[in-house]
Amino acid sequence: MRYNVIAIEREYASGGSEAGQKLSMKLGIPCYGREILEEVARMEGTTPGQIEHLEETATNSFLYSIAMISKAATGDSTGLSRESALYLAEARVITEMVAQGPCILVGRCAGWVLKERNDLLRVFIHADMEKRKERAVSEYGISADKAENVLKRFDKRRSNFYSANSGRKWDNKEGYDMILDSGRLSIDKCVDIICEAVK
Repeated sequence: MRYNVIAIEREYASGGSEAGQKLSMKLGIPCYGREILEEVARMEGTTPGQIEHLEETATNSFLYSIAMISKAATGDSTGLSRESALYLAEARVITEMVAQGPCILVGRCAGWVLKERNDLLRVFIHADMEKRKERAVSEYGISADKAENVLKRFDKRRSNFYSANSGRKWDNKEGYDMILDSGRLSIDKCVDIICEAVK
């Protein structure tokens, strides 16, 4: 394969996680998404819900991490903000997962963590608000009257976490090799396009 690692960032309810699972089946390689969160929670002695709450509150850990970079480089997270320490833990888990062989990583700034790799394909999956609202209602059971607010909240959380830890905008096209609209293309077509690019 041309790319051994596929990192997918996605708007909430755009089908990015489903695309990752379908890619996993087609390519015969593991897909890690929530598993990253669960492993970090296990390492930190906490719950995935508490980790998600910390991600939601991330605002300036990138700048703080830069100031503490010499400590972070040695793996010493003392003195780092809780959010910065969380990011370093997630980066460590992502790096360990990739060391086991080719894989797909969904979310958690994986494309940024692994940005120096030549065999990394960075993908962003999005869709228009109406398509995502439909999916949120049908797939996730979110009530139609609350769907738009839920989508915006999750997107904001993802954007804040990405920006806080990379210093870059989550939806900036320059951060990705491929940007796909699952609402126009379908999730299956997105999967086919990614598979073709990986070969």
